[in-house]
Amino acid sequence: MKVLKGILAGSLLLLALGFASSAKAGSVTDTTLNVTYTATSTFVAGPGNVYDVFLTVDATGFSAGTGSLNAISMAFKTGSDIASSVTLLAAPGGTSAWNFMAGGIAAGGCNGSGVASGFVCFGTTNLALAPVPAGGTYTFEFAVTMPGTDALTAASDIKASYISATGKNLGLTSMGITIQQPTPEPASLLLLGTGLLAMGGVIRRKLGA
Repeated sequence: MKVLKGILAGSLLLLALGFASSAKAGSVTDTTLNVTYTATSTFVAGPGNVYDVFLTVDATGFSAGTGSLNAISMAFKTGSDIASSVTLLAAPGGTSAWNFMAGGIAAGGCNGSGVASGFVCFGTTNLALAPVPAGGTYTFEFAVTMPGTDALTAASDIKASYISATGKNLGLTSMGITIQQPTPEPASLLLLGTGLLAMGGVIRRKLGA
């Protein structure tokens, strides 16, 4: 019976922790433009000390007019060191449509500033790829190589440029962001809890036999 109670208590604890994690705010919002940014990574290094980082840009509420996201920039660092290289793995319209430049962003697009701070920028001239606000939510994926055995740190920065169809600057995001570990979805947590409770039932029947 004690074993059963332990399993049930553990199940409830896992569910509570999971829902609490899901409720944590891992996003930052530029309230001037009404755009929300979310960055995630498992923080598990692959071969060559490469980290996978995802960035989601939710521009469904973009409030500075009609135009496009034309450049995105993030800083990847560990202590005083910065990333050795950053490769774009996924982007709206495909990676070939976005051009790399070391550095950050100024009004209008990538400008090469902030290289020493670990900023990298990807910009596009195809304004049909990420329209705002009509286009909605956009996802970027980066392969971030850190020097030596250095680990990617969660503290980062996000910059984004938005322009109109005529090239007019509509706004510039520049703010800090924390790269979060992805959290389980409520449906996955419910499935986990159901499985644990079922296992508890099996053990209870065995103990009662």
